[in-house]
Amino acid sequence: MSENKSASIEFEEDSKESPVSTDINPQEINQDPDAYARKIASERGDQYDQMAGFSVPRDFVMLPSKGRVYGSDNALHNLEELEVRHLTAADEDIMTSRALLRSGKAIDTMLANVILNKSIKVEDFISGDKNAILTFLRITGYGPEYPVEIECPNCDEQVNYDFDLSKLKMKFLDDDPVAEGENRFVFVLPSGITIEFKLLNSAEDSKITADQEKYKKATNSPLEKIVTTRLKHQIVSVDGQSDHSLINRYVDSMNVKDSRAFRNYLEELEPDVIMKQDFVCPMCSHTEEVDIPITVGFFWPDS
Repeated sequence: MSENKSASIEFEEDSKESPVSTDINPQEINQDPDAYARKIASERGDQYDQMAGFSVPRDFVMLPSKGRVYGSDNALHNLEELEVRHLTAADEDIMTSRALLRSGKAIDTMLANVILNKSIKVEDFISGDKNAILTFLRITGYGPEYPVEIECPNCDEQVNYDFDLSKLKMKFLDDDPVAEGENRFVFVLPSGITIEFKLLNSAEDSKITADQEKYKKATNSPLEKIVTTRLKHQIVSVDGQSDHSLINRYVDSMNVKDSRAFRNYLEELEPDVIMKQDFVCPMCSHTEEVDIPITVGFFWPDS
């Protein structure tokens, strides 16, 4: 999570298929994926509440944003910790549902299922808060050991390596938004232009991904407008002007120095789990801090 830092954890494709369950209604998902996710979460939540004699562990997860970017009408407003329950076999039903996997809603449906405060909407989470919950659930559900195949930056060998997720650090939001409970920040670019911007939430990240897919299919072009697309969604005003068409035109003509300065500032500002750890190559003994690759094995481990 380096260059595209604000995006939530995304899983790289794997050639191995996970076992899938088929008790999810694909037609309902296609009609309204978000509503169906909430419905499944509500139904499964009721089932857990009714399981007399069984106790599912619960814990509090610290939110890197400390809830400072959510409005006063949002259940996440100024919430520094969020209570969630640990993963169960029923949650694995959700995460291995072919229909939910195909719709891209498996992870969000699982999150809605484990969050105890049902007034909280998963799509409202900014990426860093969502990543913190996902990392906690991965550690408590499958253990902190995370085996991946990684290329040594020194000898270029592909090696199997175990990262320890329990040693990951969290970066909290330290800079103040323009006002309490507002997801807006100010940055002065090297050119002297002042922009206001927001931290993208889960719903916006999903929309950007969908828009990218539509663009590639419509144009059959290998070009991915990742940088400009994200900037157009994040910047809310340019020198006090908030007209969307003006912002879009500005982003398209934004000089590289301003663009890189803004993205570097974002990387420093955004609250998140720092997905970096020391790597010691078993082949050449080279030691270096690397980005931890996020593959399907993060939530679908082999064992």
